[in-house]
Amino acid sequence: MKAKKLKIMTILGTRPEIIRLSAILPKLDIFFDHKIVFTRQSFSYELSDIFFKELNLRKPDYLLDVKAETLGGQIANIFSETEKVLVKEKPDAIVHLAAKADTRKAVLSPYEYISVNIEGTLNLLECAREFGIKKFVFISSSSIYGNKNSAPFSEEDQTDFPLSPYGASKKAAEILIYTYYHNFNLPAVCLRVFNAYGERMRPNLVLSIWLKKILNGEPIEMSGDGTRRRDFTYVGDTVNAIMLALKKPLDFEIINIGNSRPLTLNQLLRVLEKAVGTKAIVQKRPSHKASVEQTHASTSKAKRVLGWKPLMPIDEGIKRFVLWVRDGGFENIR
Repeated sequence: MKAKKLKIMTILGTRPEIIRLSAILPKLDIFFDHKIVFTRQSFSYELSDIFFKELNLRKPDYLLDVKAETLGGQIANIFSETEKVLVKEKPDAIVHLAAKADTRKAVLSPYEYISVNIEGTLNLLECAREFGIKKFVFISSSSIYGNKNSAPFSEEDQTDFPLSPYGASKKAAEILIYTYYHNFNLPAVCLRVFNAYGERMRPNLVLSIWLKKILNGEPIEMSGDGTRRRDFTYVGDTVNAIMLALKKPLDFEIINIGNSRPLTLNQLLRVLEKAVGTKAIVQKRPSHKASVEQTHASTSKAKRVLGWKPLMPIDEGIKRFVLWVRDGGFENIR
């Protein structure tokens, strides 16, 4: 007799999530009964055949049979609508990816980040409590670590000093999630993802910006002297971590998801230049105060608890990203 698939609901919030869906859907749909929920009404149009026809793009295969639903606004303001979807779908698990995600913009517009990332998470937790959700997987961030001199970063390290309201909102969300585990026995896993990159990554991240400018023959901006270090995690490795977090019988865990081999920005640029086959024109600018000096994940807990390890070398991951962009990608969709 064939085992019943775990029914999961993935909550997505921002426009680039459409672009990233192809990295998530194929694997999740194989192993789970999977439903996508968007938190903005515009997604119903942006998933339509008309939308892709207007852009002169072929609708990708992974969107042909998407089981999707749209809500009327941000997760901070749509509790009743989320309830309706849960009544209808009766999921076993929630994967919470909806968030405002930009450390610099969060410094200038903190209220929206606090509202969406904290109040929105609270709404989803209340829905999870009310409907007896069996697993809550939350995508957290390495931003909560702030500036740390010692590396690699461990889940046991102090995280009281993030540099941006974005990092603070992710830390607050983790704490809220723990209280729901403690008080209502909601099994939950918080995945602290370190600089996710790859095909369909957000267009406002450094790799996307640099690549577009290099291909157009425009100068790129280098933050500071290029010695800041970043730990980059390939999107496929991130998806594997989500799948394992859903499958494993865990109570409450916070787990780093990173490559654990950080590069300086100068090294990252050399890898990108090699993949493109073109040298960049570099202009230096002062570093932003909300930018941390380094990110470096310890992944020993991920290996021990999830059986997870990063599989994609940074050189190959960036090569795949460059090929995807050169093949057209979805660069018209923003």
